[in-house]
Amino acid sequence: MRFLYMRRAAAALSFVSMLALVGCDVVGTEGQASRGGAASAQSQVEAPTAGRPAASASSSAPLSDQQIGRGGVAFAQEQPTRIPGEASALSEYERIVNNVYARNINGVVNLSDGQSTGSGFVIDQQGHIVTNNHVVENMQDIGITFGDGSSGRGTLVGTFPEGDIAVVRAEQLPQGVQPVELGDSSQVTVGQITIAIGSPLGLQQTVTSGIVSALNRSIQDLGETDPNSSLQGLIQTDASINPGNSGGPLFDSRGRVIGMNTLIASRNQGNVGLGFAVPVNRIKRVARQLIETGRYQRPLLGVSLQPIIPGLAEQLNLPTNKGVIIASVVPGGPADQAGLRGATEGVRLRNGQNYPVNGDIITGVNGQQVRTIGDLRNIIETEADVGDTITVTFLREGREQQTPLTLGGS
Repeated sequence: MRFLYMRRAAAALSFVSMLALVGCDVVGTEGQASRGGAASAQSQVEAPTAGRPAASASSSAPLSDQQIGRGGVAFAQEQPTRIPGEASALSEYERIVNNVYARNINGVVNLSDGQSTGSGFVIDQQGHIVTNNHVVENMQDIGITFGDGSSGRGTLVGTFPEGDIAVVRAEQLPQGVQPVELGDSSQVTVGQITIAIGSPLGLQQTVTSGIVSALNRSIQDLGETDPNSSLQGLIQTDASINPGNSGGPLFDSRGRVIGMNTLIASRNQGNVGLGFAVPVNRIKRVARQLIETGRYQRPLLGVSLQPIIPGLAEQLNLPTNKGVIIASVVPGGPADQAGLRGATEGVRLRNGQNYPVNGDIITGVNGQQVRTIGDLRNIIETEADVGDTITVTFLREGREQQTPLTLGGS
C-alpha cells in the first residue's frame, strides 16, 4: 500500500505478535467485567466438600452461562435488541457484505515474493490478474496464493507505472476459481456501500466495508506533484485499507468491482479512513491493451498545460476561474492539427514562474466539464484510446468554441 505515494510494507509477523498480546489483555479484562461483583459471584460458588478446599475469590475457573447477563448466554441470544420496524438495517448490511465476500473470495489472490506482499483479482479464465504496479515491479518471482489456499506462480504480462496498474498471468488456475465481475465506475455515487477484500499485512481473505466518501480525487489533491502521474479520478473510501490491500478489489453492494485499492493518506502508515482506488473503467482499458500488446499507450493531446489559479483569474482578467490554459502546443501534434492555440503572452509571478495568460482555455471534453488538469487526464484516459476523436470545448478571447481532436499516443 502506498502512503501518499509511499511504498508498501510487509509486517505480518509483528502484527501477529501484537495480536497475541492484545488477546491476553482482552481475556483478562473480560474475565473481570463478567463477574458482576463479588456478592453475585459468591452466591454461585458450590459449597466445599470434605477434603476439597473452597474455591478462592480469585479463581480463574470459567463462568457458567447462568453467571453471565440476565439468565445467561442463551437468554441473550434469544432476546436480541429490538430495532424499530420489521426490517433490520444492520442485518441487511451484514447480508450484503457476506454475499459479496462469498461470491468473490475465490477470485481474490495474494501476491508475494517472500519479501513484499500485495493483493490482486482474477479477471478472466485465462488466468490474468490485475494488481498495482508497485506491488510487482520489484518481484523477481511472483508467488500466487488463491482463495482456497492453493498456490502457484505467475508471470508479469505488462505494466502502466504512471497509473500504477499491472497485469500478471497465473500459470494455472485452480479448479473453482471464478473471475470477478467488473462494474462501471461511471455509475458510482457518493455514499454507496463499498467492500474491500485483500491481504492487509499479509493476512489473506480479509474483508472490510464502508462507503464511497468522495469521487474524482487526484494524486495532486494529496500533495503529490508528479507531472506524469495518471492517478486521477480516484474513488475515495473509508473502508479500512492497510499495507497489503494494494492491488485488491473494491466492490459495490452487488459484488461488482468498481476500483482497485491503491493508496492511503496517512501520517502513521495505518488506516485513518482515507483510502483511494483506481476506477475500474480505467483498469479495463489499460488491462486490455496490456494483455493484447504488453504495453499501454497513453492518449495524448500534444500540449503543455497550466492550471487556472482561482486567485489569479480575476487579477489577470481571465474569462473563467475553471479549466486549464494551453501554455504551448506540439508543432504538428493532435492539438495543433485541431487548431488549438498556445499562449504567446505571460506574466511573471512572485515565485519566478512565467504564467501564460492568452492561450486557449480547455473547459470540457465530450460534454464533461474540465476544471483541472486531473479532470482532463481522467476523462481522456478513462474514455478514449489512441486514434479516437474527442470533442474539445474551449474559450478563446472569452468566446466558447468546440473542435474535434484525434488523440495521439505516447
